[in-house]
Amino acid sequence: MGAGSSHRSGQSRSLTRDMINRVQRAWGDSLFFQARFIGPSPDRLYFQPIDPRKPDLAFATAFATGKVVLGDNALDCEGELERLWDLVDVDHGLFSFLHEFSWLNDLAALGDEARDPAETILKAWLDRYENWSPITWEPYLTAERLIQFCCHGVFLMKDRDALWRSRLLSSMARQTRHLERVAHRAGSGYDRLMTATALCLAGLCLPGCGTSADRGQEMLRRELRLQIRPDGGHVSRNPSRQLNIVVRLLMILKAFEARGLPSPGYLKHVTGRAAAMVHFFRCSDGRLAVFNGGCEDDGRAVLAAHEAVEGDALPTGFARHTGYQRLAAARALVIVDVGGGSNTTVSKRFESVGSFHFSSGRSRIVGNCGSGAHLSPEWARALTLSAAHSGLSFEGARSGLDGSAALTTHRRTEDGRGLLLEFERRLGRGDQDEACHVRRFYLLAGGGDLRGEDRFLSLPAVANDWRLRFHLHPSVRASLARDGRSVILALPNREGWRFRTDCLNITLQRSIYCGEGGAPQATEQIVLGPPALEPTDIGDMVIKWAFRRLEGV
Repeated sequence: MGAGSSHRSGQSRSLTRDMINRVQRAWGDSLFFQARFIGPSPDRLYFQPIDPRKPDLAFATAFATGKVVLGDNALDCEGELERLWDLVDVDHGLFSFLHEFSWLNDLAALGDEARDPAETILKAWLDRYENWSPITWEPYLTAERLIQFCCHGVFLMKDRDALWRSRLLSSMARQTRHLERVAHRAGSGYDRLMTATALCLAGLCLPGCGTSADRGQEMLRRELRLQIRPDGGHVSRNPSRQLNIVVRLLMILKAFEARGLPSPGYLKHVTGRAAAMVHFFRCSDGRLAVFNGGCEDDGRAVLAAHEAVEGDALPTGFARHTGYQRLAAARALVIVDVGGGSNTTVSKRFESVGSFHFSSGRSRIVGNCGSGAHLSPEWARALTLSAAHSGLSFEGARSGLDGSAALTTHRRTEDGRGLLLEFERRLGRGDQDEACHVRRFYLLAGGGDLRGEDRFLSLPAVANDWRLRFHLHPSVRASLARDGRSVILALPNREGWRFRTDCLNITLQRSIYCGEGGAPQATEQIVLGPPALEPTDIGDMVIKWAFRRLEGV
């Protein structure tokens, strides 16, 4: 296809999209469609939920002047805040973030100095989208926006005239009635669950929206039953999503309490189990281990979830249905993604099976590269691959093997000397289904010695492109020792560690870390690869490695 044909094709798609938008807009402005939103106009909020997350004051200060930087996306309306919505179309990386109004939590923390900028931005949004919009009133966006309006409605309405308060509250009621009709259309299971929490909460906060609260409860009960596993974990296996769910459920429980209404019996029970799973992922620095698209997340939100855990709901070291193992000894913590198996729901998007988190005290040592949220699609895709995780990966397709293949068996034993975890998974495809990878972790009771072993069974000759990766946290300083077989690690808590291996090919390579939810940070990774042993054997092979704390450092 020539350049002229491509140009004409692009023009045709643009015209088609424009025509669809015009038809949708005409339908949305019709009296019949607008009649769906008619109902009582609230005059106040019954209850204001509290978002426990710590606001980013530096981000808020820049945002109040029209400068938005998030991940690898940036926007500057040069102080003309009304133009903000004209600069982000549906394909812009900041579109969802801005229309969700999740930035209100940061802006509200500035207090009175941010009230005028917030009102200017919100008024510009209402002028454009108050009646209805097929994209900005999409179920999940509407749900997230309503949550923020409920949490920060007092900030937006304080010391403002009755006309402005009435306009905002009426818009909230209209969006709530709209969400009651379309909540079931939210795209993914997680989106439907979060939409249900927003519908329930908005209905409890707004006078005259009781039917929306009832509808939200029905939907919430169904989605929780479908998505929360018996061990309390969410089917996405994403710790950050797990935390978001618990924060929302706690808001709903407090709304019932504030209204003097009895909360559904199932809700407190599910919240306790889900909060216990957040505790499972909690590290000594108060934040979350990074797995399956999650990030370290906010320590205050993690603490709020931790306080909701009931004593009898504390998780054991094995989340059977969610697919994680937790080994803890003294100051050391190891969390391992044991992925698949017949009783576990596996995230199909992230090739993370066999990856692990390792930390000592409040210092993280090894983890995964993190989430692609707020990054370009290329970044997001790269971060799902097995090479972005601390585990096994294959460099090319010629081996026909898959480093993310499902687990088949695993076992765990504990005694006074330490904790042992072993799992096995098949790597084959087609006629090579006998190739296996067995990984062992042994954490000594004192917490100063983590020993690992990766065993390859029946590895074919063409599979000589394997890599074992250990992605280091950006706070760790690493240097290759003179012996060429070990790496010295300096942690921010002033501990020194040595990584040793019997692998002949050990290198320090560049890596990136997106686990803090922002722009990628430069870091390093320890990489083991072939030729591994001397002499190099094709077939069964065992690679041993260990992290040992250095005494007197």
